[in-house]
Amino acid sequence: MSELLQNLNDVQRQAVLHRNGPVVVFAGAGSGKTRIITTRIAYLIETGVLPWEILAVTFTNKAAGEMRERALHMAPETKRTMITTFHSASARWLREFAGELGYEPNYSIYDDQDVTRALKHIVKQLMPKGEIPTIVADMKHFLHHVKTAGVFVSEIEAYAQQYPAQVPTGGVQIYRAYQEFLAQSNAMDFNDLLLNVLLLLRKNERVKSILGARYQYIMVDEFQDTNRTQFEIIQHLAERHQNLMVVGDDDQSIYSWRGATPSNIIDFDRTYPGATRIALEENYRCTGNIVAAASKLVSYNKKRAAKTLFTNAPAGELIEVHLEVDGEMEAHWIAEEIYAARNTYDFEDVAIFYRTNAQSRSLEEALLRRRIPYTLYGSLEFYERLEIKDILAYLRLFANPSDDVSFLRIYNVPTRGLGDKALETLQVFATSRGLSLWKAAEVSVTDPALKGSPKLRYLVDLLKAMRTEILESPINEAVKTVLEATEYPAYLKKKYPDQYADKMDNIQELAAGIIEYEAKNEGASLADWIETVSLVREDAKGQVTKGVSMMTLHMAKGLEFPRVFIAGVEDGLLPHKNSVEDMAAVEEERRLLYVGITRAKSKISLTCAKRRRNFNNEMAHPPSRFFQEIPAELMALSFKAQEALQPEKTPVMVSYEYDEGLEGTIEEGSQVFHPTYGKGTVHGFDVHLGSRKAVVNFRDFGYRKIRPSQLQLRGYALD
Repeated sequence: MSELLQNLNDVQRQAVLHRNGPVVVFAGAGSGKTRIITTRIAYLIETGVLPWEILAVTFTNKAAGEMRERALHMAPETKRTMITTFHSASARWLREFAGELGYEPNYSIYDDQDVTRALKHIVKQLMPKGEIPTIVADMKHFLHHVKTAGVFVSEIEAYAQQYPAQVPTGGVQIYRAYQEFLAQSNAMDFNDLLLNVLLLLRKNERVKSILGARYQYIMVDEFQDTNRTQFEIIQHLAERHQNLMVVGDDDQSIYSWRGATPSNIIDFDRTYPGATRIALEENYRCTGNIVAAASKLVSYNKKRAAKTLFTNAPAGELIEVHLEVDGEMEAHWIAEEIYAARNTYDFEDVAIFYRTNAQSRSLEEALLRRRIPYTLYGSLEFYERLEIKDILAYLRLFANPSDDVSFLRIYNVPTRGLGDKALETLQVFATSRGLSLWKAAEVSVTDPALKGSPKLRYLVDLLKAMRTEILESPINEAVKTVLEATEYPAYLKKKYPDQYADKMDNIQELAAGIIEYEAKNEGASLADWIETVSLVREDAKGQVTKGVSMMTLHMAKGLEFPRVFIAGVEDGLLPHKNSVEDMAAVEEERRLLYVGITRAKSKISLTCAKRRRNFNNEMAHPPSRFFQEIPAELMALSFKAQEALQPEKTPVMVSYEYDEGLEGTIEEGSQVFHPTYGKGTVHGFDVHLGSRKAVVNFRDFGYRKIRPSQLQLRGYALD
């Protein structure tokens, strides 16, 4: 037996040894799918296939790089095998065959900003009276949709007639003009890389023949993430030899919003009748309880290929489920758990996942307070996000009118017709008089000799009115005042229509943070809050340790960590509020949680909160419906989580004798005081590993388990 096959299990070996004809490999989470692809490449070469006759494609440059490295370690000849991404492969083929499309081989590839500029130019010509930023954003979304669906410009009129609701006003005309603009500029956007290859394969027999003959064996990784265009390209390339292996897991298909079509893998045998089907179901990553919980959860999806993930690993710890009173305490609990277990799990071994970027704010602050280093992936740190920096600039300016940096940021945000030349004049005037920019602006509009512009006068009046209102009101009203007075939401919606919802979520989180701060610091001023935020962030500077990994669940795919926390497992967040009315969308949300759970190698905690702040309102979210789909025997519920999820099983607590030296006798119903958590009521007692703790419902912090010796018996009634 070849050495390449020796460390494979029987099913993995079957996949590697499959020689001819189409085959679909359903590779469950942690089952070694990359291993079988790289091993099969090396084995094909070892058994006589020429390296350049093999094509392997995946989705990210990182994944392709890892695949190349693994394959090269097995067989040096694989350096001549094309192991790449869909877009890189397409760009390479288009350099070779550009002339067939009327392009020069040195064509440009337009990035997102280039596309925006091109569309602005076209829209100004075709729809000069329209809201250009909104039209451009709608067109970018539309163009991505139709191109990933394989709809050419020649087909767009028929598409518009069949799906009129999916075509924005002017969409057909702008699509044509945009493609003509690209052709004249000898340029393609990223979607065109795939679409133009598909055009060649559909219409140009010479190109199809050359590429079809070139690759005798084709392998596709993460096939559940392919869109229609990518699948059709692969079909054309594999048409001659039919030696196509696709590997993926429909249970990890979480990118429908960018065109992924899980039916490509689920219904593969309909496209290729008689195709061999192999299921890699043994997980080598997770403990038994994690695998069992994830497998049972995803089994509730209707549209999936039948398979059951299993492992021979020890059962390990139960799935920890923890419910807190609000999002702030949820974040506090996670940070405390990470810190307490730092000798068991290094910070680099820990990950926190969440459904939306806005959730990172409270988590970041909790980690900073505990001085736990962290790295935020796929997004800017909360206070570095554009919309947060804009609002903070206003608040800093109101706390300190001499803050010229903040004045410069908000000077023309939202856009109010104040140009660079006017700002330069103001800066020269301020310097000559030794004034701050705000004060200089006030002087210039009140002194008749200086003749300040009406637009600058409007800004001065607006700032003065806002500052007066904010300083005379509770600080929890500050963000709302800025938003309403400046009409900032309308500005965001116009300038960033495709990001508007996320940006407003972030602003709501900022407001929630101020409200939480005020609740804990009675009488605090706006300046106090700004100082606290600044000091906490400054303390975090200079940390070079990678620390805890923080990211959305969508970013977590393909990664693994010994210790994982998933925050916000609530209806409204997971499943997301935009998905709960659509069963197909709920199934994708379930897959998203499945992906998150199966990233954990040793221990996982699912956390949720009874309520979360939305400006001055508190939104109540029930624990996620998905908890009901995880077997109860696989979960370890906190006291409050058990009350919410299994009220019929919540134990009736009984009294015990207490530690000697405790003042008075604490029993169920006792009113107590804790130096950190304040006033609370004893609900019972919990004994774990010989340690007895009182279960106390604190008025401001919810349920906590506290040693009785840390409590003071008080003779008051909670108000």
